[in-house]
Amino acid sequence: MKYYSITQETDSKIIGIYPQVKELKIPFHEARASQWGKISQWKTIDDVPELNHFILHYNSRLSDLVSNNFVIVSSGLFISEKCYQILKPFTINGNFHPMTIFRKETAHPYSFLWYEYGAKSKIDLKKSTFIEHNDIIEKTGEIIPVEDFEDYKAKFRKLHDEKKEKGEVGWGLRPTILKINEYFDMTPAFGIGLICNEKVKNAIEENKLTGFIFEQLDIEIIFE
Repeated sequence: MKYYSITQETDSKIIGIYPQVKELKIPFHEARASQWGKISQWKTIDDVPELNHFILHYNSRLSDLVSNNFVIVSSGLFISEKCYQILKPFTINGNFHPMTIFRKETAHPYSFLWYEYGAKSKIDLKKSTFIEHNDIIEKTGEIIPVEDFEDYKAKFRKLHDEKKEKGEVGWGLRPTILKINEYFDMTPAFGIGLICNEKVKNAIEENKLTGFIFEQLDIEIIFE
């Protein structure tokens, strides 16, 4: 099965102004907008801020995946009702919450797809493989075994500091094999971002949903 990373469309010819949504119809404190800055700490529905007062920028167009100034793709998506209906039959690692985006004074039903950053609770780092990688010069180094997230952070920092002493920047640890302990058609993935399989990609493209950019992964994804 092929897997793809998902990012948001930024072409102004397609979406207009980026980000498409960056304002609310009500004051930020009433919308509990400060919660967006704490999204990694959310545990229950009570942590989710008000979702029914978003405003589309007047020079933007509505798309099925809407870029916004509140949450990045690594933590959640603003998707259209049509997109929600298409994704609903798949096994999605996340929770859908109804929301509203206003274009001028017309309310458009959307959904907020909220998920755990990197799906960290479902990643088996010990059975995954990481390699030294430089994002700037696209260069790789040694394969680095990782036991858990604390070990990952320690080895990432060690690599960063050692390379920095040599005057080299841009080094980190990149997965070559990622082991996920539960099957999903679409999930965040530690060290990669939001990913989906070709079934999801094909469904989105066949239904002409807008706002999605796909890039095929060269990383092996293994599910339990």
